[in-house]
Amino acid sequence: MSWRAVVLMLSCWMVVPVEGQTLPALSLTPTTINLSYQIGTVQLPAAQTVQVKRGGSGDALNFTVTVSPPAPWLIVTPAAGKTGTSISLRVNPTSLIAGTYLTAIQVDAQGSAGPVSASVILLIKNPPPTMSATPATLAFTYKTDDAGPPASQRITVTTNGEPFSYSAAATGGTWLTIAPSIGVVLSGSPVPITASVDTAGLVPGAYSGKITLTSTTAANKSIAINITLTVNPGTAVLSSIWPSAAPVGSLDTTITIRGTHLFRGSVVKANTTDLTATWISTGVLLAVVPKALLAAQATLNITVTNSPQPASNQSAFTVTPPGPLIQSVLNAASFAAPASTLQLAPGEIISIFGSGLGPGTALMATPANNVFPTTLGAPAGLVEFELTPNTWTPVPLVFVQANQINAQTPFAMTPATGLRMRVTYNNLASTPVTFDAVAADPGLFTIDSSGKGQAAALNYVPATQIFSLNSSSNPVEKGGVLVLYLTGGGAITPAPSPEGALSGTSPLPTLAGTPSVTIGGEAASLISATAVPGALGGLLQLNVNVPSGVKAAKDLPVVVVISGRATPATATVSVK
Repeated sequence: MSWRAVVLMLSCWMVVPVEGQTLPALSLTPTTINLSYQIGTVQLPAAQTVQVKRGGSGDALNFTVTVSPPAPWLIVTPAAGKTGTSISLRVNPTSLIAGTYLTAIQVDAQGSAGPVSASVILLIKNPPPTMSATPATLAFTYKTDDAGPPASQRITVTTNGEPFSYSAAATGGTWLTIAPSIGVVLSGSPVPITASVDTAGLVPGAYSGKITLTSTTAANKSIAINITLTVNPGTAVLSSIWPSAAPVGSLDTTITIRGTHLFRGSVVKANTTDLTATWISTGVLLAVVPKALLAAQATLNITVTNSPQPASNQSAFTVTPPGPLIQSVLNAASFAAPASTLQLAPGEIISIFGSGLGPGTALMATPANNVFPTTLGAPAGLVEFELTPNTWTPVPLVFVQANQINAQTPFAMTPATGLRMRVTYNNLASTPVTFDAVAADPGLFTIDSSGKGQAAALNYVPATQIFSLNSSSNPVEKGGVLVLYLTGGGAITPAPSPEGALSGTSPLPTLAGTPSVTIGGEAASLISATAVPGALGGLLQLNVNVPSGVKAAKDLPVVVVISGRATPATATVSVK
């Protein structure tokens, strides 16, 4: 074969570019193909199309497609074609595990400037995990006299595949708490959530709550665990009843029962008789002792039962012989509970509590010739003190009613032990109460007459001679003058004559003992300590200078000490 024939034959197989001629470039659109598949999904990913083009003008070029590196999961059709057409890419991810798979398609054509490629990325994802929590419910049980709340319980959170994060929230009441409230669960690593209940203040009954787990990546998004708490009553315990007695023939009598584990469903009995009860709190019940049980002298054993628990301890209610009954004697200002032995000071205004002390409607005393009476009503009610053996002296009365008498102790009383006092009403005398006479038993009056909180005190401005009520909205200035009122300060000079006489101004009686006063723990200087003009001698007035170094506050405790005896630190004043 001649060389001319050889050249002619080769020219049929290859294109020899003419010097200075540029070969057309190939292009693929797009150059990156992203495919994704979730394991277990029936539907395979949709086919993707890649366009093959040649640059410039001219006839279409024949191209071929190769996959590099080889990827059996990738299906390319057609494997060859002409520029200006498209290639279809499909995947068959069967048997592939979760992960990212990479390959590329390469397209080349005879007479082009060279091959071009496009990346193919296949993301295989596991199905979203299912969030599970066990157990599906929690039940707590508590009895109100248990030593503590029920033990905490656990919920275990798991995944059946992929990890997920979650948040947890407790609803249904403040009694239910959980920890932790967020977490991440990994396969094979269950996460515990601790559920706890706070039983403080809960009364018997059924309580329900819920713990909700929420995850944005879990297939089931949220699950709920139902929580129940059953509170059963414990055995009631009685600490006191008030009053603890009533005279024979009394009408229906309401008693206050104090203790623990007292509930709406509690059954109150006097011996074997059910009493009508009113629930106030877990520490207080009211019950009515009917007059039928008060028709004869007896001891009624009061009990409270919370079924199915046994009955409480017994507290005795005594039906006494006819006549008045004294149950307690308190300082009329402080109402402080006395020590083991009742102690009273000369001229102290006292409150006597009990039953049968006077008529059902209160009788207020009116001074006659500037002297408070020693008897009130018809039949007469009176309070008597035995200052010398077998000699009973009536004392001034402020008011009298069936359950309370306010009276003033005799100024003639001197310190002694084993003295007695009694109440007489309707010609019947009470059993005497024994007490000790002391030099002072001070108590400060308060605004609400409870002996606690804002004292009954006045701010005084000497420059203007103006008095105003001390309060949180009208505090006294540091260094200012404060006027306090108390009783139980002891002897005054001159003493009232007769007993019960109103205090005069010429001369104005002064306190025999020298009081010391602290406000907020800081010593206040005493200006004067006197009786209150125009009032019972037992009502005393202290004028003091507020210490300049005391801190400003709306509730500074004020304490008065007289003859070594202090007022309870329960009365307060406001200082700015």
